[in-house]
Amino acid sequence: MSRSALGAPLTWGLPGFPHEPREPAVLREVPGALLTRVQRGPLRTIQVPTRWHRGAVYDADLRLVPESQKIGGLGGNQAVQADPLQVRRAQARGVETLSGTWLYGGHWIGHFGHFATETVPTLWPERSALGPVRGVLFHHYMSAGACPEESWAPWQRTLLDLTGWGDLPVRVVAPESLGVERLLVPSRPIVVNGWAHPEAARVWARMTAAAGGATSLVADGPRVYLSRTAFNDAERTAGREARTTADRDRALDAGFAALGFTVVAPETLPLLDQVRLVAGASVIAGCAGTALHLSAFAPPGVRVLELGDARSPGEQVPMQRVIDQVCGHPSAFVPHATDPADLPALLADLG
Repeated sequence: MSRSALGAPLTWGLPGFPHEPREPAVLREVPGALLTRVQRGPLRTIQVPTRWHRGAVYDADLRLVPESQKIGGLGGNQAVQADPLQVRRAQARGVETLSGTWLYGGHWIGHFGHFATETVPTLWPERSALGPVRGVLFHHYMSAGACPEESWAPWQRTLLDLTGWGDLPVRVVAPESLGVERLLVPSRPIVVNGWAHPEAARVWARMTAAAGGATSLVADGPRVYLSRTAFNDAERTAGREARTTADRDRALDAGFAALGFTVVAPETLPLLDQVRLVAGASVIAGCAGTALHLSAFAPPGVRVLELGDARSPGEQVPMQRVIDQVCGHPSAFVPHATDPADLPALLADLG
């Protein structure tokens, strides 16, 4: 068998963005900034997006700074920002105000894949070009609850450290608004399921270098399969739905091992080892989703083989297309309907 289950031959190619990129990434200086408190709620819609959230940056005249907003609603993304164009003066009265210059980092997201692909790329400004910066400010994403440092996951701290900004004080705005003497606001270099700008890839490359990973293609590097078997087993044990069956997970592990791939459960490795693993690979294979998004830390030229699952059985998930395109990763897609027993013929044809 030399074709996928859908009849199309498998070939390597650089995917296009799901949506045409809009305005380039910019850095805006906002004296007398106000970060409004987080609010959220449902939308009365038939399909996604189904939720709204507020919490953005406003200038000294209390006008919205649109560069501070997250663009949502593409490719099944369920939430959109709904900040007013201007807020009342009363919202700025009595708020705590930080002195000096701070950097705005966008949204502090509690999901590993989204933190790695959305939150940290917003820290794209080169620190050496900004002058003294006292710290980094975020909005808590889709949560009005407080987010003290003791509540952070270890991987959030590690990823923040790799960006080169982790040594500074960090504040996450949620239940209370916050004023800042001077705020630097980078626009988002990546839009979920939409597009990305080169600034996002530069942040990931900077993080890879900080982790000690390869920053250029290792042509004879290992071919790595990112297994979801252990992760999905844990999901099922916890009563949550997995996107593949246990039998298929194990068949994929065995199939890729037989083809000479290094089969790894990435969540069992320290995060720095995960980054170094994908950075040194020549091919990264895995099921669609968070684990395969680790490919963002791989240098240009690394090939990415995505396997469909129940969520996206017949085509690449949009966010993987965004990562592959901006990072310069030739990719190929194996539909979910493909029998794991057919992998040897498919991959032999792929080269």
